[in-house]
This record gives sequence, structure tokens and C-alpha cells, in this order.
Amino acid sequence: MRCPEHLIAAGALALILAACEEQPMAPPSPEEPAGETPPPEEPASDEPEGEEHGAEEPEDDDADYLADQEGRIFSYLPVGDLLPDSGPGNVDATIYQPDIAFPLEDAAFLNSQVYRYGGGQGSVNGMEGGQCEPSNYDYPWQDTFCESRARQQIMCPDGGHEGVDLRAASCIPESGVSHWAVAVDDGRIVGLAESKYTVKLQTADGTLYRYLHLKMDELAVSDGETVVKGQRIGKVWNDFFNASGERVPTTYHLHFEMYQNYAPDETTDPVFDQVNPYMTLVNAYERKLRGEE
Repeated sequence: MRCPEHLIAAGALALILAACEEQPMAPPSPEEPAGETPPPEEPASDEPEGEEHGAEEPEDDDADYLADQEGRIFSYLPVGDLLPDSGPGNVDATIYQPDIAFPLEDAAFLNSQVYRYGGGQGSVNGMEGGQCEPSNYDYPWQDTFCESRARQQIMCPDGGHEGVDLRAASCIPESGVSHWAVAVDDGRIVGLAESKYTVKLQTADGTLYRYLHLKMDELAVSDGETVVKGQRIGKVWNDFFNASGERVPTTYHLHFEMYQNYAPDETTDPVFDQVNPYMTLVNAYERKLRGEE
């Protein structure tokens, strides 16, 4: 006969075995094969499926970059920001004519002809050398309106440069390439008969544009001719004459001027004089690079 303690222990063991039989072990999860360690989760990717990794996409700001025909990114310094010791400048951010064409057919580089390489005052800023120095033909643009000159001009109280200077897409003495100036708007060629190195374009709204230093013996227009926006006027050259009438070649560039009726405030009578065309040309060049002309 078994003792009660043995009966109790046997009964408890039977109950435990019965419970195990009623609750079998859960099968492995279908997502995790039995006996294998699940791989770590990959971080979520922002890249759409199917695309291969390559060069990084440009930042959002890159969409505003504008490049010329050679792929150079256009940039410009603020209006009135001249080279050191080259003049006071004129801070006038007015876009006087927002719809004009750019005055040159190709890429252009707006900078000083006097205080940079090839200019008579290049040494002021350590820029001694010839006009075909590569940095003369690169961005950023730099304003030249009111550079120091002996000429009197209402916008430049101490006298100064009455327009801005544009180098063509290449240095003509080296490249031998012809670069054309074009009419910025519909108008009429005036005053050509008595001019030695200037072509003037008068428009219907009264604005007067002056193109200086073109190749005057090969102009594509004649005095009194009506022209349309974008029409060729002449080749960028170096024609210039001093006060004595002697030919004194300048650097190869287009000097561009813009006359408007201007008054500094509502109480002053307007005068017809040169205004700073810098921001007008920045606007026209950006439109040109966008293909909006």
C-alpha cells in the first residue's frame, strides 16, 4: 500500500502532464522562420524604388542658376559696388525698361575697361596685364557706372563714367571672332552722320540708347534707318577718338548708355540724362539666358 504523500505527488504530476498536452507549443510565426534570427530592419529610403544611386540632386536654390552657352553660371555684384578706388558708383536698382533685349548676341562680361587688366589704371588694384586676361572674361559682373572720369553727369556729382562696359564672349584680338551688338528695342538710328564712334537708337517712348566703340566702317545700319528689337547694329570693336580727333583705340568692348527723363524726387523737374543701366541689363541678360527674349 502506497503512502498518501506518494499518491499526492503522482496526482500532481499527472495534472501537469495533462495541461501540457492540452496546450501544445505555438508554431513559428510565418514572418520569422523557426530556428533563424530575423534580419535587422532596413531604414526607410526617401528614394523612389527602381532608381539607381547617382549624382546628388541639386538643391532647390540651384533651380535659379542661369548658365550661358559655355555652361558658366551667371552672377553679378550689387549695383554701385565698383572696384576699390575706382569711383563712388551710383546705387540705383531701377529696372528702367524691363522688356528690352540684351544689347549683345552672345555671352557678355560687364566689368571695368580702365581699372582691370588691359586698362590704364589696372595697377590700382594689382591688375597689370593684357586685356585678354581670362578673369576679364568671367563672372561675376561688376558695375562701372560713375567710375572716376572727367566727364560731368548729374548722377555722378564728382564726374564719372556715363554708362557701363560690356566685354564680348571672347577676347577679339586673340579669338578673331565677330561679336554683334543688336538693337535692344524697336526704334530709329539717329545722329550717325556726325558721329565717329557712337551709334544712337531712339525709341518711340523717348528712351535713347548709345552704343560706343563698334566697328564703324562695317555697321549693319545706316542713319535714319528703322530697326526692330534684336536686329544687328554692328560688331564690337575698339574705335575711339580723342578730343583732337585723333584715333586712340580703346579695349575691345561695347560701352552702353541709356537716357531717360529722370527726377530724384517729385519736387524736382526731370532732366533727360544718362541713368544707370546696370540692373536693366542684369534683367535683360537673365531673360536672355532663360530664352525669354
